[in-house]
Amino acid sequence: MRTDGSTSAAPPRLLLLGDTRQVHLSRWASYFAGTGWDVHTVSLETAHDFPGAFCRVPVTSALPHALRYPLAVRRIASLTRSFQPHVVNAHFAPNYGVIARAIGRHPWVLSTWGSDILTDPDKSPFHLWRTRRVVRDADWVTSDAQVMSRRLERFGVEPERILTFPFGVDTARFHPANGESSTLAIVSTRQLAPVYDVGTLIEAFASVFTQVPGATLTIVGDGPSRGQLEERARASCAAGSIHFEGMLAHRKLPVVIRRAIIYVSTARSDTTSVSLLEAMACGLFPVVPDIPANREWVADGKNGVLFEAGNPGALAGSILSAWRKPDLRRHARAVNVELIEQRASWPECMTSVHKLFDRLARSQSGATLPGGPSAE
Repeated sequence: MRTDGSTSAAPPRLLLLGDTRQVHLSRWASYFAGTGWDVHTVSLETAHDFPGAFCRVPVTSALPHALRYPLAVRRIASLTRSFQPHVVNAHFAPNYGVIARAIGRHPWVLSTWGSDILTDPDKSPFHLWRTRRVVRDADWVTSDAQVMSRRLERFGVEPERILTFPFGVDTARFHPANGESSTLAIVSTRQLAPVYDVGTLIEAFASVFTQVPGATLTIVGDGPSRGQLEERARASCAAGSIHFEGMLAHRKLPVVIRRAIIYVSTARSDTTSVSLLEAMACGLFPVVPDIPANREWVADGKNGVLFEAGNPGALAGSILSAWRKPDLRRHARAVNVELIEQRASWPECMTSVHKLFDRLARSQSGATLPGGPSAE
């Protein structure tokens, strides 16, 4: 009770559903908790140092995903009834989107991440059917790139139900180093899975190394392709200059990124890559595949270079060209740092989704909001 005799209003409640191993989910949990929401996160995955209230629903990982996540619905539905959230936010369509749809608690927002919309539906008629059902039944869908928003529309989601914004970068942590290394240092910070095609980078780096013997390649990340990629690296003429760092804590990434000059992604399919944005914020020169999502951020030959996806020769040529043009790199550095500040600052990017969640919470009886971007 407040001292004036009136009842203190409870904060709005947000239920997050997603993979707690992914840094994006922990960033969302921290953000909304920091703005006064009561945030509870539910996941089938194990959390390590996950911020805020968290509940793991154990379902054996030996089962196929198509069975594993639906088996968690009853337990998560019970937790949802107990928590009574004003908003449910499910991250990634094929698993937690399926769960949110089955629970049927409204309003619920589906946050799409990329492959769940751009590649997963193409695997089979079942995958396409499942994606369409999930995205059509969500009250809102968030997207981090125009290319993904257009695909959502083709799946039957009305444009007025799509909120498009990049996940954004914490520019207080991801910022340029003082000066630039005198050696050609390349970094990749993508997952080691087939869609990210890091093998193309390892092959391209061998060609780069023959012309720039002091060059180094740092590969940050983990995934099912790691063993195979490490074997390819060991067989390379540049083996001693290729370093696998594994999965690093997000707080450690800025230091590793700032040691490099050139950032490379080899992803064959992508939306707005936070890894790309983080590298740009740190002043690195981006060399990335010529695909729609990257063209939303990189203008070829101006603030980075676009190369033909899957072509190691084109990638090697792009890296060498960037290395031999220090003036272009300096120009791109200034352009990219400003671009991230203007379009991809984490607090600014989250303002739009915060306003959406506030509006949805207001539509629920008894929701009283803390101060925030929509509390004017």
